[in-house]
Amino acid sequence: MNPRRLMLILVIVALLLGASASLSSAAPLRSCAAYYTVQPGENLFRVGLKYGVTVDALMRANGIFNPNLVYAGQSLCIPGGTTPPPPPPTCGKYYTVQWGDMLSNIAQRTGVSMYSIMRANNIINANFVYAGMILWLPCSGTSGGTSFAQWKGEYFNNANLAGTPSLVRNDAAINFNWGVGWPNPKISADNFSVRWTRTLFFNQGTFHFTAVADDGLRLFVDNVLLIDEWHIASGNTYAVDVPLGTGSHALRVEYYEATGNAFVSVAWARTSNVPTPIGTPIPGATPTPPVTSGGAWTGYYFSNMFLDGLAFTRFDPSIDFDWGRGSPGPGVPKDLFSVRWISTQYFPTSGVYLFNAQVDDGVRIYVDDNLILNEWFDHPGTTARGTASLTAGPHTVKVEYYDRGREASIIVWWNKQ
Repeated sequence: MNPRRLMLILVIVALLLGASASLSSAAPLRSCAAYYTVQPGENLFRVGLKYGVTVDALMRANGIFNPNLVYAGQSLCIPGGTTPPPPPPTCGKYYTVQWGDMLSNIAQRTGVSMYSIMRANNIINANFVYAGMILWLPCSGTSGGTSFAQWKGEYFNNANLAGTPSLVRNDAAINFNWGVGWPNPKISADNFSVRWTRTLFFNQGTFHFTAVADDGLRLFVDNVLLIDEWHIASGNTYAVDVPLGTGSHALRVEYYEATGNAFVSVAWARTSNVPTPIGTPIPGATPTPPVTSGGAWTGYYFSNMFLDGLAFTRFDPSIDFDWGRGSPGPGVPKDLFSVRWISTQYFPTSGVYLFNAQVDDGVRIYVDDNLILNEWFDHPGTTARGTASLTAGPHTVKVEYYDRGREASIIVWWNKQ
C-alpha cells in the first residue's frame, strides 16, 4: 500500500476515535432517579431548587453545555433523590405569572409584600416579570422573625388573652379536642385562652363559616366581629354567612376555656357567588350593570348623622338599600342616622369611570381617598354623579351616607365612560 495513503487512513481513524471519545465524554449521565418536564418560565436553577440538586449536576446528567438553553416541554434527568424536597424557604408556594400580572397586583392578591417576592426570586427590576414565569411566594405572616405557615396560635395562661402569650406556635388547623388536658405543658388545663390569626386569599363568593367551642369563641374577618359567643358553653355550634370580594382577607379566632372539657374547631365553605350589584339609575330607566368585581362592602352603621357613635358593623354584598321609613338595623334610629361603606373593587380596564348614587338624603364617594362626589345635603331620591380616572386593577372605594328623615334609600353603581 502506498505509504502516503496508509498515513492518510491512520489520520482519519485517529480523528474518528477522537470524536467518539469527545461524544462519550459529553454524553448524559443516566443515573436518573426521576424525570421532570420543564414548565414555561423555568430554568435549571429553578428546577434544581425543586429537587435539591445543583445546576452543574443537572447539566452533567443531561449533557447540557449551556445552562440557558432549556425550553418548556424538555424532559430532564434528575440525578439522585426520588421526590422533590420541601421548597427552599420554610413555607410558601409557587405562582405562575399570568398575562397582565405585575408584581404589585400579585403582592396585593396573595398578601405577600412585593419586596419579599423580589428577594425570594432574586429579582432586581420590579418590572421584569412575564407571563409563564414561576415565582416563589414566601409566607407573609411573621412575628419575631418566625414564619407561620398556617395559623399563628398565641396561647395565654389566663381566660382573657391578657399580657404576653406563654406559647406561640404554628397550628395547621383550628381543630382541637384537648378533653380535660392542656394544649401544651406550658399552658394550664383550665382557664386558658388562644388567639389564632392568618391572612388568606379568597375568590369572590359567599362563605359559610361554622365554629364549635367549649367554651367561649369570637370570629373576626377583616377586623369585623361576626361571631361573638364569649361565654361558658358545652360544645355549642355557631354559623355565619360572609360575602367576600376577591382578594386577601384577615381571619382572627379567639377562644377561651373555663373548666372541664376543652375543644374548638373552625371551618368554612364557599356556598355561592356574590351577585354583581345592579343599580337603577333613574326610575323607569333600564338598569345598567356596573363593570366591577362585585366585591363585598364593610358597612359601618352610626346612630346619628355625623358618622359618629358606631352602632354595628356588617358585610353588605352591594350598596342597594331602600329602608323606607324603617331602620337599617339594631341600635340605629329610623331617622337621623349615617353609614360608611368601604371596599376594594377591581376595575378591569383603565379609563374614566362614572360613579352614580341614587340617594335620599346625603352622599359622598371617595376613590383611593380622593373625593369624587360630594352631595352632602338632603336629596329627595335624586341621582348624583361624579367621575374618576382610574388605572386597571384594584382601587379602594368609600361611600358615606346620611338620612335626615322620612324615606331612606341609597343605590351606588358605576360604569366606564
